[in-house]
Amino acid sequence: MYSKTELNRLYRYCRALCDNSANAFDLLQQSIEKCLKRPPKDMEALHSYTLRVIRNSFIDDARSKQRRTLEEFDEQAHTTVDHDLQSLESMLITRSELDSVWPTLSPLEREIIFLSAVEGYSTSEISALIDKPKNSILSIVHRMRIRLSGDQNTSLRGGNKQ
Repeated sequence: MYSKTELNRLYRYCRALCDNSANAFDLLQQSIEKCLKRPPKDMEALHSYTLRVIRNSFIDDARSKQRRTLEEFDEQAHTTVDHDLQSLESMLITRSELDSVWPTLSPLEREIIFLSAVEGYSTSEISALIDKPKNSILSIVHRMRIRLSGDQNTSLRGGNKQ
């Protein structure tokens, strides 16, 4: 059902969502078990079905953890979006910038970057995959750019993706 290559690809997605590799392995195992118990009707859609199961499992876990801890509301994060944003596909970031920035990103921000940079999905495809409006994705990217360029000596720079 799942090849070694596919499992590695799914693990990388889990790792993008989770804060450490142990949690990523747990999430992957839990999600694969769910997929094996209730496989998709259309086996051609197994990859996207599994991604959705992984994401939903991650959200369920996060919600249960959130019930135990309250997060402070970030008023600055709710700003209007300039529709003249660069596309996700044109963002470039160096390895050292990524190492310093990655821990400061939320799981949703890491997921968006992963789906764009690693999996090569467009903004519209990411929107459909994670069931969020395209403008919300663009807003999140915009806020990441502002936060990272203002709070750190690091910035996401525009460039051409080769």
